[in-house]
Amino acid sequence: MSITIITAFFDIGRGNWSVENGHPSYLQRTTEKYFKYFSNLAQLENDMVIFTSTDHVEKIKTIRGNKPTTVIDICLDEKFHSCKKMIAEIQQSEDFKKNISTEQLKNPEYWSVEYVLINNLKSYFVKKAIKAGLVNSPLAAWVDFGYCRNLKTLNKIKVWDFSFSLEKVHFFSIRKIFTINEKSVNYAIFNNQPFIIGGVIVAAPEKWLSFSNLVYRCQIDLLNQNIVDDDQGIYLQALLKNPELFEIHYLGEDQWFDVFKKFDDQNNLSFTGRLKRMMRYFNV
Repeated sequence: MSITIITAFFDIGRGNWSVENGHPSYLQRTTEKYFKYFSNLAQLENDMVIFTSTDHVEKIKTIRGNKPTTVIDICLDEKFHSCKKMIAEIQQSEDFKKNISTEQLKNPEYWSVEYVLINNLKSYFVKKAIKAGLVNSPLAAWVDFGYCRNLKTLNKIKVWDFSFSLEKVHFFSIRKIFTINEKSVNYAIFNNQPFIIGGVIVAAPEKWLSFSNLVYRCQIDLLNQNIVDDDQGIYLQALLKNPELFEIHYLGEDQWFDVFKKFDDQNNLSFTGRLKRMMRYFNV
């Protein structure tokens, strides 16, 4: 099951989210740090489609070298100007802020327009890649540009593949139990309570298109309720609306970065399984 990886990077000024500027220390990440993280993900030989701004195109191509890569530049400010305006109006409204504790207001999903926009565009980018004919594998995966904080995250794999079901959208969770109902989803949104990670999602292209349409409906529903959130809240809404579309894989409590370790055919096959796989490959 070969997997095309789609990701994106846009500089939203996170390098300035420093303690000196009134932010918690864990929020600051420079552009250089993101590219350092990406250089780990870029070791994979999978096909990749990467969305970015014009000024980062050549750097991404250089990091990927001769590996199969398509880089697409896009100006988010032009294309999503009206979306950013709506997000800003909600974030600044007292009706929205009254639902969020003072402690949580420091987190970017409650004040950064660009952060909310970028995290809500993941399925849009995958859909765009599919519609452009850039996904020619049975499976496509969104993987965050900065998901691989170090090479250990890759678990020594060179090509990522895994026999995920083609009939489901595959989420990965860091909580074994989470009750999905309207009350619990709203609580998670307003209290920044994670369940599904947003860093990796896998599905067949056809299921990605269904998922993208569902995400869009969830986004509209939340906007109509004067609510915005990052990807995690939207995905909970999607799970609430259409649970049959999804399969949830448990990574472990707070094990955000174990997808490649736990879901890769090469590392999970027995010796006999690997031998059979090689025999199939060579038509033996």
